Amino acid sequence: MNLLSHDRFWNAVISFPTTKKMLNLSLKKCPTCGRTVLEAALDDYVGKRGSECTKCSKFYSWIIRFWIDFLRRSLNIKREKVEKLLTDPYARRAVINIVRSFTHFGIRKPLSIHAPFLVVWDFTHKCNLNCKHCYSNSGTVQDEELSTKEALAVVDQLADFGVTALAFSGGEPLSRKDFLQVARHAVERGLYVSVATNGTLLTKENVQKLKHAGVNYVEISVDGATAQTHDSFRGVPGAFDKAIAGLKTCVEADLCACIATTATKSNIAEMPQILDLAEAIGAERFTYFNFVPTGRGKELYEQDLSPEEREKLMLFLLDRMSKGCKVTILTTAPQLARAALQCQGIGKDVTMSMAHMQTIKVSKKAVPLADFIGGCGAGRLYCSLSPQGDVHPCVFLPITVGNLKTQQFGDIWLNSELFNALRDRSKLKGACSRCSFKYICGGCRARASAYNAGDFLASDPGCTLAAKAGNA
Repeated sequence: MNLLSHDRFWNAVISFPTTKKMLNLSLKKCPTCGRTVLEAALDDYVGKRGSECTKCSKFYSWIIRFWIDFLRRSLNIKREKVEKLLTDPYARRAVINIVRSFTHFGIRKPLSIHAPFLVVWDFTHKCNLNCKHCYSNSGTVQDEELSTKEALAVVDQLADFGVTALAFSGGEPLSRKDFLQVARHAVERGLYVSVATNGTLLTKENVQKLKHAGVNYVEISVDGATAQTHDSFRGVPGAFDKAIAGLKTCVEADLCACIATTATKSNIAEMPQILDLAEAIGAERFTYFNFVPTGRGKELYEQDLSPEEREKLMLFLLDRMSKGCKVTILTTAPQLARAALQCQGIGKDVTMSMAHMQTIKVSKKAVPLADFIGGCGAGRLYCSLSPQGDVHPCVFLPITVGNLKTQQFGDIWLNSELFNALRDRSKLKGACSRCSFKYICGGCRARASAYNAGDFLASDPGCTLAAKAGNA
């Protein structure tokens, strides 16, 4: 029996008074060294020198280390990999968040997280391009945006609540004068900071400023392997050349860089060449974004991939991953985990989506974890903010559930009826509700909303299984 697949068993374990007491105790800080019991145990596990504290209990540390090793062996992961992961400050932040999630939500399929791993912040609507598929209708500032003081306060709210990563998007975030000030503050507060940009403003000077501010990761939108394809999407001649130049500048500056591509009928044939381009330039990541007809994208329904085209693209990406692609491939298409399990049924390892977007190779023993971690992360692992401070489930699902000018982020995240509905896969409708892969996938909730008159619990029409079963 694989215990990892039994949420009822683990909920029973967590519900024991002794276990609950241990979990809560692990989050308490030592008055002498300032670390939580959990952090002290992680330091012991990785052999961090100079971290000894006479007030920290070695007994609790031993128990925590036992459970780390139990899970490591259950997942067939080498100790060196776990040690490397647990020395990363952002991974530690996520681990503490998960423990807090167990005490608040218990263990669910899929997991509900006490604080989102990722918040994407559309920092401004201002943009120097006019992209046909822009989800936020960016170009000019539409309404009064958060002031610098308000933006800094938002960062503090997110950091204090336990968010792991903050991604600045837009519009074009680099076009706002206070971007570096706010990004630097987020870094200082312990957040993993990234920026999604069209790349046209990534001069050598600006890239150095990003590095100096401590930005971890830059995602550059490239919608074609040629200037003709890319510029036709972006609405400005020369956008492709500037984006590629900006990408190269990031790579030369040793700043983690990614090519991000929204797949449509106009560029799907160029996907192999775009991935080749990412490898040739030396980008570390490539992200395939699902097209969602929202914002200006509402005018492009005919550009959406058919279920068969999307399936073919995912299988191509899985094939590139399995052959040792030089770049890490990520995607917002939740169906990738399902496609991976179906096409990689034989073998030692499986390449699949674990958590929102990330694709990794896992052992067969770890596959049951996909039921808990996999699938659409909107309102569950991730959410978004508007330039005005509105909280949304996703940048592609702009339903306002609160505003940070008048409300606390933690209250919104934990108590929103909409977010709690997204966390409960039993509420899904149509083909997604009947699918045996609903826990590892669940369909894209933004696409469901866009194609079903705002019903975010309806079936995602972009899946081959949904097409065969009937979306109704």
